[in-house]
Amino acid sequence: MATRFENKVRLLHLIRSRGQVSRPVLAEDLDINLPSISSLTKELLDEGLIRPQGFDKSEGGRRPELLGLNPEFATAMGLELTLAGVRGVLSDMGGRVLDREEGPRVLPQQPAEMLDALLAVAESLLARALPDRRPVGVGVGLAGLSDESGRVWRSFPHRKAWKDVKLAEELERRLGVPVRLDNDVHAATLAERSLGNARGLRDVLYLHIGHGIACGIVVDGRLYTGATRNAGEFGHTILEPQGPICYCGNYGCLESLASPAALVEQVQQGLRKGVQSSLAARQTERGHLDATAVLQAADDGDRLAENLVLKMAEYIGLGLANLVNFFNPQRVVFGGEMLVRGYRVLNDGIERTFRQRVLPVLQSQTGVVVSALGRDATALGGAMLVFEQLFDQPDRLFAIAHGHQPAAGARV
Repeated sequence: MATRFENKVRLLHLIRSRGQVSRPVLAEDLDINLPSISSLTKELLDEGLIRPQGFDKSEGGRRPELLGLNPEFATAMGLELTLAGVRGVLSDMGGRVLDREEGPRVLPQQPAEMLDALLAVAESLLARALPDRRPVGVGVGLAGLSDESGRVWRSFPHRKAWKDVKLAEELERRLGVPVRLDNDVHAATLAERSLGNARGLRDVLYLHIGHGIACGIVVDGRLYTGATRNAGEFGHTILEPQGPICYCGNYGCLESLASPAALVEQVQQGLRKGVQSSLAARQTERGHLDATAVLQAADDGDRLAENLVLKMAEYIGLGLANLVNFFNPQRVVFGGEMLVRGYRVLNDGIERTFRQRVLPVLQSQTGVVVSALGRDATALGGAMLVFEQLFDQPDRLFAIAHGHQPAAGARV
């Protein structure tokens, strides 16, 4: 028989998963009598963990009161450290951004400088936080690979000096609050599942195209990170075994064929061969090309750009069809800077190839949408990492409810 504390935890998790729910429904779903449910919900209301959310429709008697989580119960800080730069937000449990801070968009080369840039953003947010909005923890979404604990960041893409950095330990020492780390795409996927266009869904794929290509996975409502927390390296799916070499050492990875960097290299190859393109003048004028210029040129009808972006979209759409055939998600969410900007040739090309290649039974059953969270997705996901862990540690959650703040350096 469950203890009162266990029933209280079950009750809180059910309220969290449902969003809004009445006491009679809670009693039925948890198989607990209504007086006990009323007593438990009173405790949660007194502790500030839940709050009234209006009333449900009547079925002949009084309209039952709806209960939901109190988004103002706690605040968390979410940080992003990726090749796209440094960014931070302060968020409540409902995902409302209370404050945000931008760091450098061009990331420093050395780990110490990268850490300083990250700390500058975090400390700025902390300095502006009101006393009742001090974060209960910090979550960081980073590019690259971590160890099994998630506290040591093994590698960071295109930063050779970064090797086995004990990032969580250093951030906790400097900030004085618990820190949780995860891959940037995992964090963004969690934000999308908690707050965005995957909210309420059980099985979702989050396709991320930024500097690289990756995929976040939600299975049965939970973020899937794999045995060593490094699941989702979609960009290293091998599509052309005889294709170009990838920085990972394999030939024909999706990233070597269809990443933004690969797209720019393909354009430059075409220009060197004398292919006519508006991008030649742009490269001469600015001294360089980036993927956004190529994607925009494709949308504007530049023949070279359009052909190469269509080929890029074909590779990505083919890989996505393979993933959907394997996972059978309810929805695919397009995320990352390259996709959320809504470049027509790229986004439409990916979906068109995906629809052509996926199993017929899944063509109309798998929704495809663009992320609703934009550039905030990874930083917001960092904050959601804190809240996710908090609800998995009910002793700590109720300690905060009774006014006991987490100790600096506490494991989260």
